[in-house]
Amino acid sequence: MYYNRKLSDSFSSLLESNGELRWLFHLVQKRPELDFLIGKNASREWISIYRGLSRVLTILNTRKPGMIKLDGDDAYKKISMGLYGLRKTSEDFSAELTKLISAVSNDSKFDRYYNNKKEGYFQTELSRQFGICRKPDDDFVVIDKEAVIGYENKDEKEEVYGNIRKSYKILQRDISLKDEKRYGRELDKKAIGNELDFLALDKQGNLLLIEYKHGSNTSGIYLSPLQIGMYFDLFNQLPRAELEKSVFEMLEQKKRIGLINPKWNAPDIKGIVPVLIISEYNDRSSAKTKYQEIMAFLRAKKGGSF
Repeated sequence: MYYNRKLSDSFSSLLESNGELRWLFHLVQKRPELDFLIGKNASREWISIYRGLSRVLTILNTRKPGMIKLDGDDAYKKISMGLYGLRKTSEDFSAELTKLISAVSNDSKFDRYYNNKKEGYFQTELSRQFGICRKPDDDFVVIDKEAVIGYENKDEKEEVYGNIRKSYKILQRDISLKDEKRYGRELDKKAIGNELDFLALDKQGNLLLIEYKHGSNTSGIYLSPLQIGMYFDLFNQLPRAELEKSVFEMLEQKKRIGLINPKWNAPDIKGIVPVLIISEYNDRSSAKTKYQEIMAFLRAKKGGSF
């Protein structure tokens, strides 16, 4: 079990000052609907550009000197097929990318990812404010997005992630059985995602496990303790020294790129704190009362510190 999404130095350097893809950083920084997601897993590493919830472009490390591969969601490939595929790192494809972004910005088929000003819009706002549009005195900084823990093999994943997820699926089922009319039927069939929306670090040294919900997502809000609780249990399974090392390596790399302000002073990590962020909260919604009921139920099942 491990967590380390730091890019290799050679790949990261493409985006850093004087890197061959530095122009891409400036392009994204100037466009409020765009943001970066960088990371790696056991088989590959990537630099992605998202427009709200949709992946416009992913730059993959081919590990061939001077070459990268451009990928993206199929919907974008249909609009700009020539943009994607193998490229030299020295190529400037800004005109093609800008043309594509302009096209989807005016296409109603893509509204649900950003233009409808719901989840994708506000996630991008949050990520940019505490990332690429960063200030040295920000309360917190975004270390990672769509954060995923890695496992050495399938057996380890089943033993750790599988068992923790199973325990939360049982709790989900019990909530439904408690009052299916109020909370929903057969909740155990509702997926609990394995990607954390944001991993952040605040000035007090809290590692923040952030799940974001839009105010219109009533069930998502009141069921969020299950989702965040699972992430909290998973991250607490990681060796603390290894987790801290990875977080600071990722933070320093993002500072070099400019995705975190270089002058932001990082404190020592003191603890892990689960966080729910809601945009455009509706006071007339039943979400708050149900959220409190779910929290009380889970504390009774898992202990008062939940």
